Amino acid sequence: MADWRDRARRALPEPGPVRVIVTVSLVSSVGFGLYLSGSAVYFVRSVGLDPVQVGVGLSVAGLAGLPFGILVGRLADRFGSREVTLVLCAAQAVFLLAATQVRSFAAFLVVIVLLGCTESGTDVGRQAIISAVLEGADRVRVSAYSRSVFNAGFTLGVLAAGIAIGVDTRLGYMLLLLGNAATATAVCLLYLRLPRLPGARAGRAGWSALRDVPYLLLAQTSGLTRLGGTVLSIGLPIWVVTHTEAPRPVAAWLIGVNTVLVMLLQVRASRGASTLAGATRLQRWSFVALALTCVVAGLAGGVSRWPAVALLVLAALLVTLGELWGESARWLLRYEMAAPAAQGEYGGVFQLGTAVPAIAGPALVTALTDELELAGWLVIAGLFVVGWVVTRPTVDWAERTRAAHFARAAGS
Repeated sequence: MADWRDRARRALPEPGPVRVIVTVSLVSSVGFGLYLSGSAVYFVRSVGLDPVQVGVGLSVAGLAGLPFGILVGRLADRFGSREVTLVLCAAQAVFLLAATQVRSFAAFLVVIVLLGCTESGTDVGRQAIISAVLEGADRVRVSAYSRSVFNAGFTLGVLAAGIAIGVDTRLGYMLLLLGNAATATAVCLLYLRLPRLPGARAGRAGWSALRDVPYLLLAQTSGLTRLGGTVLSIGLPIWVVTHTEAPRPVAAWLIGVNTVLVMLLQVRASRGASTLAGATRLQRWSFVALALTCVVAGLAGGVSRWPAVALLVLAALLVTLGELWGESARWLLRYEMAAPAAQGEYGGVFQLGTAVPAIAGPALVTALTDELELAGWLVIAGLFVVGWVVTRPTVDWAERTRAAHFARAAGS
């Protein structure tokens, strides 16, 4: 029993800021799972909005969150990352309470955009906090640990949302929103346990990150690995039920396999990204794994029931490897290539790299695979091959230009 307790204690992050950051990830992920899984259903079933209206609102919210993240990063650099993130978490709780009072599309659009902005902003703020309290490979290690517990908490939130959707009452949907508001409030209280992280950039040359073309290109290249998440959550499930002989439940089981493996392996996978060379290598491996995912998934559409299942499981394993390696590489590149004096602003700019996978990814993946079938999967694989090709020259260019951009960010 004592040995078990010792192992459990060693598995916990060290006391202090690291433990707070990881705990925040766990708590916020439960609320995010509640909200992401149940909010769209709430607005349709309880508020009475049309599904198209909900989809439009979510798209507008996602777009609005991207530039807002850059603004949040700049504010975090100026006034302190903890303070800015605290304000955003409190605002998120208020907007979630406001969502329970939505009765029209206009009100929904306002609230959902505000929620999209705070969600994007708190993510940038959390990264700025990590950059302020940690250095080097420790940032990657803690980011990996946070992602592992995030998946665990998110799963709990999804399961709870499933119960509310099954009950299908207004009270059940209200509890989803209130539960997320409660977790946002809890996150505020947790952040208060961190030391104050003062900003120190008054008078700095403005918006240097947006003028850092190599960093912008690096963000787009690294962001392309996020298309793997779209393949997993949208492309594969639709492919399973429309173009393969595999049992339909396999569509959900593949995502379950991914979730469990990320929880178990993300920290271990991140160890290869402790240096710039290691992160570059992992990102290229990620693109290889993702390209192979597409080939294997496409082949599953032309075989019988159980061979299709085997190929789809292999595809899920490959996309998981791509996700593990890609995320690990992204963390190192995001922090190490950012100007030390402008980590918040650079973090907001790096988030722009997720725009293409998040906005164009779902339509791209579904249209290509539905219309062209295997050929469509090969086209998507080709995109990942392009990512593999451009990774090394993009990282090399960004590395060569760091000194000049760091000086500009410092206002010298």
